[in-house]
Amino acid sequence: MPRLSTLSNPTGLVDLEKHRISILIDESSKRLAFSLARLDLADLTLPPGLNVVVIARRGNAEERVDLGPVASWNKGFIHLTELGDEGTWSFRVLLVKPGSAMLAAAAENIRPEGQGDSSSFIALEPADLGQRPWEIRVLEQEGRAVLYFNKEIYHSSGEAEADKFFIGMILPEAARQLAAWVARIPGALAEPPWEAFRDWLELHGITEEPDEDNDDAQDEWCATVVNAFCERFQFVALLREARSKGVEE
Repeated sequence: MPRLSTLSNPTGLVDLEKHRISILIDESSKRLAFSLARLDLADLTLPPGLNVVVIARRGNAEERVDLGPVASWNKGFIHLTELGDEGTWSFRVLLVKPGSAMLAAAAENIRPEGQGDSSSFIALEPADLGQRPWEIRVLEQEGRAVLYFNKEIYHSSGEAEADKFFIGMILPEAARQLAAWVARIPGALAEPPWEAFRDWLELHGITEEPDEDNDDAQDEWCATVVNAFCERFQFVALLREARSKGVEE
């Protein structure tokens, strides 16, 4: 049965399955932001000239954003100004005719795939590591890397993430190992478990896979991934700021 919309009560509303959509959120900066990284409309019968509208919800607040035509919607990070810092994220994705209240298609209660646009493919977990402070493992079947931190140093993932020196020094290496694994396995990014990582790469302009027979090309591709990762999170600025605060104290 078609879902009702706050815009109207349309007939023949197309229900967009959740697997067609990928939404990323970024809470790492002073302003909240989200990106509609993927919207797969293949095999759907839809009227022409539709726009993509996303309604972001958190707690009791919501914010509506028009991302433009379905053929060229804005995939960049969109800053949100009307949402607070607390509450569970959810999104509605709507396809609407510009200038009309008629709704052509909708997806309800979409959960974001990752916060800070990387937690969907790099996780932080405590572990018994003896005298080793950290360890990185690539979980091929899950399409992600896990940065294990020594639980004698940090008691929770939140505590580890709050240490800017630890995060700034180690996360780029996690991204490098993840990229290196992908570079060695032809077609890895086409596999379903790697979809979140592939979406992140495409969002940051990395759309080509490395030449599987060229080691130099693989190294260059890995460097491109790490550079994009570091640029996204501004690790040098983060570390410089953290170090300056430490010196002042």
